[in-house]
Amino acid sequence: MSCLDIFTHNQPLIGVVHLLPLPGAPRFNGDIDAILEQAEWESQALSAAGFDGLIIENYNDEPFSLHEPEPEQLAVMASAITLIRRKVTIPLGVNVHFNAWRAEVALAQACKAQFTRVEVFVDTVVTPAGLVEPCCADVVRYRQTIGAERIALWADLHPKFSRNLLDTTIQESARDAKACLADAVIITGAATGVETPLDDVRAVQEVIDLPVLVGSGATPANIQAMLRAADGAIVGSALKEGGEVHNRVSPAAAERLVSAARS
Repeated sequence: MSCLDIFTHNQPLIGVVHLLPLPGAPRFNGDIDAILEQAEWESQALSAAGFDGLIIENYNDEPFSLHEPEPEQLAVMASAITLIRRKVTIPLGVNVHFNAWRAEVALAQACKAQFTRVEVFVDTVVTPAGLVEPCCADVVRYRQTIGAERIALWADLHPKFSRNLLDTTIQESARDAKACLADAVIITGAATGVETPLDDVRAVQEVIDLPVLVGSGATPANIQAMLRAADGAIVGSALKEGGEVHNRVSPAAAERLVSAARS
């Protein structure tokens, strides 16, 4: 059974809900109600546009810390995810930057989400904030320890905004991810909004039988080509006003993306 079987379409479109800056983040403005109100509105807009699932993440907390989030951040994320869960019926995922795998699994379990996105699963990477070691052995054990085996682990390969410490090919990383019990893998461009290299997607498809999703750079112009290569797409920047990742979701842009994908 594939972890994508929970979605309505065989090649799901996953919209990203970028939460406003959380307490403790440099750009937090003190208004928790605004965080929850925008999360609710954007999730309903993306669901209404026809997205098959959502990932809720703290992208606006950049620059990202490499430790687990503080209690006040977790509390607001839990409130936002629970609110979204009550407003939409589509599957939900959780992503806590950067590579806060324990928080992701715990939030997904507590808030009834179905999957997490784990940025650094099998390769040691260098990021602007420092060195990040892979978490595969720890996260699969933690998932089992708290009885969260139902939570799917979607693992990034050669994650954006980082570079591998070792010169590992993406096919080698894909094989490692499968061996280490990832449920799906994600391929991205070098940064948010940068188009995913489809040659990388095809290369990974050749060596593993896990679902392979594109994780960046999807637009109405290229989404069909992406779905011919991949098993699904995660979309963020193209859904925002003006295509700018920090802007609010545009319902019209979301509808254009879904229409282009399903036409």
